[in-house]
Amino acid sequence: MLQILIILMSVFLLSACSTTPSGPSVLVLPGTDKNFDQFHNEDLLCRQFTRKQVAAVEEDTDSKDEAQQNYDIVYTQCMYSKGHQVPVPGIMYGMQQGWDQLPPPDDDEGEDEPEPPQTTQPKRR
Repeated sequence: MLQILIILMSVFLLSACSTTPSGPSVLVLPGTDKNFDQFHNEDLLCRQFTRKQVAAVEEDTDSKDEAQQNYDIVYTQCMYSKGHQVPVPGIMYGMQQGWDQLPPPDDDEGEDEPEPPQTTQPKRR
């Protein structure tokens, strides 16, 4: 029983340690006027840069998720600075359909409302 408890505790402690992410979890696309070779070379450069930056602050991270988030932020900033297309949070393209136009008026709209009073201009003397 004690042996099982020791094994479970060691597994738990090892899983709690944060590790450096193996790569980005965000999709970055080549920028305008960038060919695949340029994109590939700059991707490798940004991955190396990101590993160094994240390794410097790895002691401060509390979880694997936080380490991955830090990695993604630094990687995205690096790729953006090189002119590549990066994800933009907060925009839901599927939800924007039809927002630029007002809905058509209802056919029975205005039937219950009275007509506005007619005004006449005073006669000029």
